[in-house]
Amino acid sequence: MDFTLSDEQKMLRHGAERYLAENYDFEKRKALIERDHGFSESQWRQFAEMGWLALPIPEDCDGLGGTFVDITLMQESFGRRLVLEPFATTAILNAFLLDGCEDRELRSSTLRSIAAGDTRIALACSEDESRYDLARVSTRALPGDGGFSLSGRKIAVWDATCAHQLIVSAVVDGESAPSLFLVARDSGGVVEHSYPLIDSTHAADYDFDAAPATLLIASGRALPRLEHAVDRLVLARVAETLGIIEMVMEITADQLRNRSQFGQTLSKFQALQHRMAEMFVEVQEARSILYRGIAMIDAAAGVREAAVSAAKVVATRAGRIVGAEGIQLHGGVGMTDEYPVGHYFKRLLSLEKQYGDMDHHVKRIARSYRGAESRAR
Repeated sequence: MDFTLSDEQKMLRHGAERYLAENYDFEKRKALIERDHGFSESQWRQFAEMGWLALPIPEDCDGLGGTFVDITLMQESFGRRLVLEPFATTAILNAFLLDGCEDRELRSSTLRSIAAGDTRIALACSEDESRYDLARVSTRALPGDGGFSLSGRKIAVWDATCAHQLIVSAVVDGESAPSLFLVARDSGGVVEHSYPLIDSTHAADYDFDAAPATLLIASGRALPRLEHAVDRLVLARVAETLGIIEMVMEITADQLRNRSQFGQTLSKFQALQHRMAEMFVEVQEARSILYRGIAMIDAAAGVREAAVSAAKVVATRAGRIVGAEGIQLHGGVGMTDEYPVGHYFKRLLSLEKQYGDMDHHVKRIARSYRGAESRAR
C-alpha cells in the first residue's frame, strides 16, 4: 500500500493544521473546558462548513466519501491541538454504523444530518461486566407498536453529553446476539449520569427503562458491524495519539532550546539529547504501526483485529514514554495546569482506556494468532 500523500491529502492536512493553529490554540481550548460540556457548537458548525464532518460520509448522503487515510490525517491534526469536539465518535464510529442501517431512509437522513453538523451521536455498548467484550450484552429490547423499548444499563459512553442521539446495543427477546438501536438522548425512559474525565472531556452512564428505540441493524449483522466500527475508531485514536506525541516532542524541544543552565541551553546537554532521541524513535514506531493498521482496516476480521490491536499496544506504549518524558524534561512546570504538556499527557491517559486497554489488546493479538495457527493445521 502506497502511503505517499496525494495533493488533495496534503491540502487537507495543511488546511486542518492551519485552521486549528489559528482558531484552536491552548488558551481557547482551556476556555472551552470551562463550559458545561467542554464543547463548542460554533466550532462544530465550522467543521461542517469546511466539509470535515462530511469527509467519512458516503457520497450518496451528501458526504465526500473520504478514505480511511483521509480520516486519520484529520485525527492526527486534532490530536496535535487536543480538539474537544466529538468528530471521531460521531463522524467516524457512528457514521460507519449508520451506513449499515437496514432502513435506507433512516440511514440517508441521519448521515445527511451528521454531514450538515445538525446531529451528534454517541455509542452505548459497554456494560458493568462486559470487559470490552461487545458480545456480552444484558440490555434487553422488547418489540412493541411501531418500534422497540429498551431496558438495561450502559456505562462509559464517550462524548455523551454533547450528543443528540445514542446508538445502543441490546438483545431482543428470543435472540442470542445483540442488535443495534437508535435512541433519542432526551426521550422518556433515559436517565443520564454524566461525569468529567481526567482529560476534561465528558462521558456518561445510562439507565434505560422502557426507552423508545428504533432498530438500526438486526441480530446477525449487528455484532460484526459493531466490531468493525470500533476497530476503525481505535485506529483513528491511534492517529490522534500520534498527533499528540508529535506535539509533545515539539513543545519539549522548544522548552529545551529556550531554557538555560550552567551558561548554556538545555538542548546542548547530551543526556537530554538522548532522551529526545528516544522520544523520536517512539513517535516513528507509532507512525509505522498506524500505517500497517490502515493497510488492514478492511481485511478479514482476524487479520484486522490483530493489526488494530498491535497499533493500539505500540501507540499506548509510545504515549506513556513520550508523555512522561515530556513532563520530566519540562521540570516542575510540566505538572502545572498552565503548561500544555500536562494536558497532552492527560489526554493520552484517557485514550489509553477507550475500547480496550493495553492488556485487552495484547490478549486479542494472542487470540488472533492462536486462531490463525489452528486454521493452518
